[in-house]
Amino acid sequence: METELKEILELIAGLKDNGSNTAAQVREVLTKMTNYKAGGTNAFEVATENVVTNDIQSYHYSFKGGDNQCCNAYLMLKNNSGSETAAGGRFQLEISEEQYSLLRSFMPDLDEDKIALFYSVPLYANINQSPYRTITLYIQKEGPYFLLVIHTNLAPGEMISTSIAVSFKKFTVENITGINKDKVYIKAMDTIKTHLTR
Repeated sequence: METELKEILELIAGLKDNGSNTAAQVREVLTKMTNYKAGGTNAFEVATENVVTNDIQSYHYSFKGGDNQCCNAYLMLKNNSGSETAAGGRFQLEISEEQYSLLRSFMPDLDEDKIALFYSVPLYANINQSPYRTITLYIQKEGPYFLLVIHTNLAPGEMISTSIAVSFKKFTVENITGINKDKVYIKAMDTIKTHLTR
């Protein structure tokens, strides 16, 4: 890694200030810089290109990070539905198999892990009043489809715009000490299932 960086710095130092550098010299520097991976980590982004809007919701998401290292997400979610019973706060978004694999290091698969990530996010109303809304986040394979699923309790017309850190460690009963593991595990899973079906 240090050798790659040293080589790039030497190539940059070899470029002349008077502008008489060849395209090949500049291209070599740019190519090496593009291929250089700081810390050996491949950066990734899973995102919508623009805000996507339909009759019941608007959304934009951007998950950025380094393979198996870290992941941060920016979410813009709006419930456009006109009634409390419409599914405007439930976002079930198709992603590619490659995107699913990238996110799998940071997010649970509901079917395999039986768990989801939960966030409490302030819904800005005014400086003196900030009610909270929840976000439930997971990925899922459904037949041939790969899904990013985001549940919220947004009321019609409400919107959340937030950044969150996304991190997940597979929950195992073996990690619990000093108590009856089976009862704790079953209770935790029942609580999660109850919350997700509301």
